[in-house]
Amino acid sequence: MYKTIFSLILLLFTFSGLQAQKDFEVFIISDAKEQENHFFEEAIKSEINALLASQYNINFTEIYTSGDASKISQEIQELYAKNRADAVITTGIVSSGILSSQDTFSIPSIASTPLSSKTDSDANSTEASSGISNFTYLNTPFKIEEGIKILKEICLNKKIAILTYPGLIEIGMDRLQRYSEIEANIGWVALESDLSSTVPKIPEDVEGVYILSPLRNYSSDQIQQLFEQLNTRKLPSFTLLDTPMLQLGAYASFAVSDQLQKMPRRIALNVEKIAEGKNPKDFSVNVEEFTSQLVVNMETVNKTGKYPTWRVLDNALLTNINKLSTSRVLNLKAVIAEGLQNNLGYQIEAKQTEISSKEVGLARSNYLPQWNIETTGLFLDENTVNGSLGTKGDFNWTAGTSFTQLILSEPAMANITIQKLLFESQQQVQKQSELDVILEVAQRYFSYRQVLSVAELQNENIKAVNQNLTIASDKAKVGYSGASDVYRWETELNLAKTDLYNTNAQLKAARFQLNETLNRPIDEEFTIESSEDVDRLIEGLDEIFLNLIQNQSTLDQLSDFMVREALQNLPEMKQIELALTSQERLLRSNNRAFYLPTVSFGASYEYPLEVVNPGESLPIPDIEIDINPSWNAAFTLSMPIFAGASRKYQRDKTKVEFYQLQDQQKELSNLLELQLRSSMETVNAAYNNIRLTKDAAVAAEKNVVIVQDLYKSGQVDVISLVDAQNSLLSAQINATNAIYQFMLDYFSLQRSMGNYTYLATEEQRRLFLQRFLEFKTN
Repeated sequence: MYKTIFSLILLLFTFSGLQAQKDFEVFIISDAKEQENHFFEEAIKSEINALLASQYNINFTEIYTSGDASKISQEIQELYAKNRADAVITTGIVSSGILSSQDTFSIPSIASTPLSSKTDSDANSTEASSGISNFTYLNTPFKIEEGIKILKEICLNKKIAILTYPGLIEIGMDRLQRYSEIEANIGWVALESDLSSTVPKIPEDVEGVYILSPLRNYSSDQIQQLFEQLNTRKLPSFTLLDTPMLQLGAYASFAVSDQLQKMPRRIALNVEKIAEGKNPKDFSVNVEEFTSQLVVNMETVNKTGKYPTWRVLDNALLTNINKLSTSRVLNLKAVIAEGLQNNLGYQIEAKQTEISSKEVGLARSNYLPQWNIETTGLFLDENTVNGSLGTKGDFNWTAGTSFTQLILSEPAMANITIQKLLFESQQQVQKQSELDVILEVAQRYFSYRQVLSVAELQNENIKAVNQNLTIASDKAKVGYSGASDVYRWETELNLAKTDLYNTNAQLKAARFQLNETLNRPIDEEFTIESSEDVDRLIEGLDEIFLNLIQNQSTLDQLSDFMVREALQNLPEMKQIELALTSQERLLRSNNRAFYLPTVSFGASYEYPLEVVNPGESLPIPDIEIDINPSWNAAFTLSMPIFAGASRKYQRDKTKVEFYQLQDQQKELSNLLELQLRSSMETVNAAYNNIRLTKDAAVAAEKNVVIVQDLYKSGQVDVISLVDAQNSLLSAQINATNAIYQFMLDYFSLQRSMGNYTYLATEEQRRLFLQRFLEFKTN
């Protein structure tokens, strides 16, 4: 009974306390449209509720103006006239600018994002305040003046345009005059409600654009289209917000997203002070954590073709560092196909194969009939004409034809056979060239991607080091650590950027090498197909092969099988086999040269067409000399009896060359087996390294998180975090290198076997597995 009464009394007092909470009216005036997502406004409300909801009954009234200057002015005047708010907060550039321009403030007012302060005399002081009764503001994190200076440096101090709200222009350019003091060559362009209509308004002599607006009233598609238009006109763009503007195509921005997240909390703290009855004129307007870290989108840089100076890049974080503006997109299979089509070395061997096929035809032509027709015009001297007894003249014109047919010739028959073998050997040389080109293309392709991945890791490391530098700077500002930590991180940052610059130079060299292999313009740009992930490439390899190499017993069996496959498939082995066959045929020809004759048949026919001024014939009665056609036919058989012992020496030489080729065959077989078995062990080790280096990278990443938290709280010194950060980068690079090294070793193994199963069809893979199973059971 007593417990029940006590509970009722406690409930009554609690209810009475709730009823006694005082109302607190907060008005939020925003530049946004009412239909938008209001993340900033919701964050402010959430922070205020977290601080004051237990003490006050907080009522929020939100006024969305779409950046309309006249509507903002009207709302502010009505609030001040009715005096029905406990606090007024503006959450946009235009609304904060209009609020800042008021002469007096009858209600405590906070301008969250003014472009300039009303009192700049002590703006750098941590205790700087407005000094105006009932008014405070937060110094902007946007660093507009500094951003304009950087943009003008990028544009070589040529004319730039500032795109901003029409409402901001309406409230007077004099408020923004200090930005014009940077350089007189600045123009102003009002943003249109249809954002795509803004770019045509930019004068042709403009070289860059500063977007003095968070573009809250536009969709992502509209913003992306704006940047596409600017990039098409080769205009670098500097924006107030880094996120999502850089992702949508902006050129550069300061990293302010994280800093903006601090502002709702600061505004809520100011509201709490107002609720306590304090005058905002004494509130600090500075946020010490605000920094000006430049971020440059290298993909857009490549699209515009206007590159920042090294001084600018030295102080910048880079995004999309290797996304080039090109329609040429490569993947592994496409680059291999292109290599086989365009590689000059392979094209040379293909043409040599065609030449070799013609040599076979030439050899056969010796056994085909030879038929000639000819005509002759012969001038003779007088004595010869007179001595011809009327059969010759001063000029004699004849026509004739001849025919020959080789019937038996051992050298000709041997040549036909040898040329066929040489043609088959050249086909194997072409096959060897094909295998070499595939390997070279794959090696240069993966080498490029390996350096590209390392560059991306180093760029992420720069971001992490820069974050650690910010932590050290914040600790130094509050006296938690000395300046030595800051200097150490500045050193690490500069060293990290040096490594990145060197890696980018290596990346360009790798691009040049790949283009050379593909017979493309050396400096031609390309990108890698985004969907082709190297981990998925490894998963796409022969699953049975990957399982077999992880067990030493099955690895040895697979090695034995692949040695047999290599000796059967490798064009190098087939070339020497064909060379042995050719030498053997030449040796038989040398032996037959001692006893086989050469037999041929020939015939000719000659017809006199014209005899001019024939000589006098013999004065013999009843005998008349006619000039008639003539012909002949003959079989020829020849066999050399003695040729200075050259046939014997030629035979002995051919024997020695034959035995030499046999020794070369054995040596080549041993070397190829050595190479293949070594490659198998290398691939096995490389595949296991992938797992181990990935585990090491994961552990290093967890370690960095722990050490960084300890560093923030002062439990470890800067050396510990530097070591952890460097270990992480090293582990990540090792993990990346392990992946690409495996692919390089895998393709080298395939080359050693003489067959790229990665490029084989499913049926070819099935037959390969079937041959292995048969080999294993025998």
